Amino acid sequence: MATPKDTVWPLDPHTQAKHLIISEYLKAWYPICAGGQFKEFTYAEGFAGPGVYVGEEPGSPVVALDVFLRRRELLRPGQHLNVLLIEERGDRLEELRRQVDRKFDEYGGRPSQLTVTFRKGECTTALLPTLQKLTPRRSPFFAVLDGWGGPDAIPLDIARSAANRPGGEVLVTFQPQHLVRFATTENGAQAGDRCFGSDDWRAAVDQPKKMKKKFLVDCYRNSLFKAGFRYAASFEMRDEKKNELHLVFASNHLKGLTKMKEAMWKVDKQHGVRFRDPRDPDQLEFYFEEKPELSPLRRALLNKLEEGPGEVSELREFALCETVYRDVHAGMVLKDLLKVGTIESSTGKRVPRKQDRVWLTKKEPTPPPLSPEPLF
Repeated sequence: MATPKDTVWPLDPHTQAKHLIISEYLKAWYPICAGGQFKEFTYAEGFAGPGVYVGEEPGSPVVALDVFLRRRELLRPGQHLNVLLIEERGDRLEELRRQVDRKFDEYGGRPSQLTVTFRKGECTTALLPTLQKLTPRRSPFFAVLDGWGGPDAIPLDIARSAANRPGGEVLVTFQPQHLVRFATTENGAQAGDRCFGSDDWRAAVDQPKKMKKKFLVDCYRNSLFKAGFRYAASFEMRDEKKNELHLVFASNHLKGLTKMKEAMWKVDKQHGVRFRDPRDPDQLEFYFEEKPELSPLRRALLNKLEEGPGEVSELREFALCETVYRDVHAGMVLKDLLKVGTIESSTGKRVPRKQDRVWLTKKEPTPPPLSPEPLF
């Protein structure tokens, strides 16, 4: 989808699916923050937009506010929730203010424990200074960085700042075709270096066409790890019009990654969106649904076990951190592999427990059939 020029524009299916993911994740993130010992926590958007689409569908800032306002009673005395919204265009920022006011009116006014801060400016220059003034460094912080085009619009410094916060998390979204395109142009080199934190990504030009995207995705994930994040997951969405959107989530907490994966898998085929793992060039597109297509995960787990035996808990975490799947999906695959005898477990049971060790079955080669004895 081309970068929109108007104040508002039509809502495409993969953006609608992304909004559902954000909403479902915030339904977990918000109670966790409110139930902790934190006095403040912050939700931020670096490319907030106008807050509404042509068909009156809510934008992601309004979607987030709806989650917070429906659960405003979760905030305890002395706690405060900050919402930071940054938008470069003045016309869109004014529309965003109107949409936020409408949402507050819908819930009877602005709660005293919830503050919305609007900033006109570029995400690259406005987000970090505003955040530093707005909230204590050690408070939880979740930023949605939804830049048009490639991730070159989002310097790694922003992700590094989030990674240095104990509760810092980011969801970065971009169109993957731009990721490949700017890797092959010298004009995008400096922006790419700022995005990746080094020039390692430039080696993408030497990769086969089929592998360019995977190479760049791996480079970006490694950049997030070097920035200080412990976990990073990525996947692609493709709608019926063949528009693509790439999402990368980074966190320092395995629980955060688990909740984001749960949110991702609540997007179903009714939204007209299919998914794939950008790190697996051979993977077909599939829907996230109640009975998912698990053959790519089965292949990945068997490849992992080729390296040697492993604990079920380690293999479940591998699925969570290194594939588009959830840890429970790994449990389903391992159970099936035990049932058909492809793997064995340390307990001999057919239902794998997290502490069990499993390994590939070493079957003896089938001997050739005996030749019949000669009749004479």
